[in-house]
Amino acid sequence: MSKKKRFGISEALTRGLSETIHVVENNTGLFRNVILPLSRIELDPDNPRKLAIDLSDIRAGIRPEDPLYARKQDELERLKELAHTIKTSGVINPVVVYKLGEVYRVVAGERRCLASILAGKQEVEARVFNEKPKGFELKLIQWVENTAREDLTLDERLDNVRDIVHEYQLQHGKTEVTATLLKNITGLSLSQTTYYLAAMNAPEDVQIEIQNGGIRNLDKAALIAGISSHDVRKHAIEACRNGSSLKEIRSIISQQKSLKKNRVDLASSARGRNTVKINMGSTFHADVVRQIIESVVSRQEYDKYLDVFSQVNWLDLRQTTKAFRKLIELMERETAL
Repeated sequence: MSKKKRFGISEALTRGLSETIHVVENNTGLFRNVILPLSRIELDPDNPRKLAIDLSDIRAGIRPEDPLYARKQDELERLKELAHTIKTSGVINPVVVYKLGEVYRVVAGERRCLASILAGKQEVEARVFNEKPKGFELKLIQWVENTAREDLTLDERLDNVRDIVHEYQLQHGKTEVTATLLKNITGLSLSQTTYYLAAMNAPEDVQIEIQNGGIRNLDKAALIAGISSHDVRKHAIEACRNGSSLKEIRSIISQQKSLKKNRVDLASSARGRNTVKINMGSTFHADVVRQIIESVVSRQEYDKYLDVFSQVNWLDLRQTTKAFRKLIELMERETAL
């Protein structure tokens, strides 16, 4: 069984966050770290939200008639787990907000705010910007914040990277996004950005499987995305869905490619003149001929010829060759009858 891959914030990403903050400073003014009352923090309605649950659900409870009741209840249970951690360890990373009049709107850290309220906290540490970061800078801050989370699905992680790429291209034009460029933007390693790009550009069947949760691991997604054969890819996806490890999937891919390579396409025809007879080939192994002959004469319509081959010395290549020719002669005769 493969180990569950844990995503944490790396030193490179920590440096990336610092660099991002400097970029945002130049555009929106200095930020400051403060302790804010949770009563003065609200979610930003202009930000696309991943959560269905909101502040009113946390403070007043989820209404049973809410059409999203089941989804919100599921999200509430996961927030309660985070709330338990906050009760014992506090909020490790400050939330990111910007000032809007007398309130502060969340840029990144929505789950931490909601879980802090569930934990009974009255305040939360926050990084405050005087203005809302815009476009690429906003997406990059949210990316760095989200990367520290371990509960994001692969589909959500890919969406985050797509958002960054989209905003980067809006700001810098339709620049080709390479693994190196993505590495410089996000602070991820070159191997990881290569995997992200492979998964983002994967064939449709792989994309659907990622969205449905059948492929949850980035390394597996990148590996399967690189398979050109639809049939081989189908076997690899099925293996991934059944919980096979990365090593096992590589083995399955290798086996399927070998089978495909050795499969004879009986429908194809060679160029040149029409063939009027079949070349039976040759072998250095007499045992191959023995197995062919024994397979044929074991059939009911040929068992009358058992004695013909009973005295063949299979170690003698001349006798073996004559025996094979005799088999072809007998089969030709039977076919002509």
